[in-house]
Amino acid sequence: MVLKLNNFKYLSQNEDCQTERSRSLLLTSFIIFFLSFNFLAQEDDTKPPKVNNFKEDSSFIAFSKYRESVAKAQIISLKNGGALLVRLKTNANTINRLKAAGSMDLATQVERETRVNNKAIIRAYSNEFKFCAVYFFNSDCSDSVKHKSLSGIFVDSNLVVNSSIVCNAPFYLVAEQGTIYDSSLGLVSEAQASKASEKGTPAKEVFMIIKNRFFIQLNKPFPYYQQGYSVKKYADYVKKMNTTFSDFYNKNKTFVIPTEVKQYVY
Repeated sequence: MVLKLNNFKYLSQNEDCQTERSRSLLLTSFIIFFLSFNFLAQEDDTKPPKVNNFKEDSSFIAFSKYRESVAKAQIISLKNGGALLVRLKTNANTINRLKAAGSMDLATQVERETRVNNKAIIRAYSNEFKFCAVYFFNSDCSDSVKHKSLSGIFVDSNLVVNSSIVCNAPFYLVAEQGTIYDSSLGLVSEAQASKASEKGTPAKEVFMIIKNRFFIQLNKPFPYYQQGYSVKKYADYVKKMNTTFSDFYNKNKTFVIPTEVKQYVY
């Protein structure tokens, strides 16, 4: 009877320890999410969107008229000599702020998880994306991508910048993890792209969003995002994206790009 009671006490203490560890892990995950949500919004000059009556924006004037033609032109340009540039978040601001606050263990954890996630993305694309050439760059090189200054910015499978990796594609799109928006932007010409500002409302987190080189979210009917969130299924998500791109291209590969939409394809 005493033995059973002692065993019961031991099990109770053990369960208490497991519960405490679970609570600790949950708290750590929450802190990482909270800090990332706040700090990542400030990384790469990204500002939180503001809600407004975006349908009155001038970018929607030609939207209904050219939307389908622009999407077809984008997929054709991507397939024929184009490239997909995958932006990898460094979470540098989050990590530096954690270190400055003295949270070294948490900073190390965020840094480690960021590396693991980015390597998983590279591995998935390298194995499953066949539609066009694909390259990878860190988020702190975003300005270079905007201005077509692509020398010495791409990383290899070990996340090391490798100057021998060169992209000479005349047209490229950007893919990145993040949030898709009920966009405030319709069609933005290349001349106006640097001044464009997203003010739509966030819809949902997805595995990958496709944007132009000014990081403006593309529009339907272009397959501009791929759902998913599980690291273990990254390869499956990329494979689906590759198939979706191929299907959309095959439906529209004979399309002749009109002169009037070329200002929206960059």
